[in-house]
Amino acid sequence: MVTYIKWCPKDIKRLIQYTITMNAIDLVKREPIYVKKGTPAIEAVRLMSKANTGLVVIIDETGKVSGVVSERDIIRAMANGIDPSTPVDRIGTMGSIVKVHEKDPILKVAALMAERNVRHVVVVDDDNKLRGVISIRDLLREYDALKELARKPLIPQTKE
Repeated sequence: MVTYIKWCPKDIKRLIQYTITMNAIDLVKREPIYVKKGTPAIEAVRLMSKANTGLVVIIDETGKVSGVVSERDIIRAMANGIDPSTPVDRIGTMGSIVKVHEKDPILKVAALMAERNVRHVVVVDDDNKLRGVISIRDLLREYDALKELARKPLIPQTKE
């Protein structure tokens, strides 16, 4: 027997408001992985492996975000014969990284990922301090949950 959910306009309105008003920080599901400038690349690799993540944020001595080092950066460095003890800030992306403010809407996160062709977006606060990282996987999980909700019939169907 199939059970159908009867959606009332209030439920639909709440679902729409949820998706529209959801902020970047709402998608951050775990503590961000980071290293300080000057950290050897091999240490970033160990952190990525342990945390099963493809990106480590690089922070400066004041705790502000200054760059990122990704799996792709590591592979590129290895292919070029870079020593594993090379500082992360010499092989990572510094300065112009893709980041959003913690209060930015998730639609902005998705748009930036698509426009810049990246799999991770760094989330910062008003002081450019690290709050988290959103991966394409995080965004897809949210999308899948919303898509599943959208599949539920709005009006109960009767059996004939």
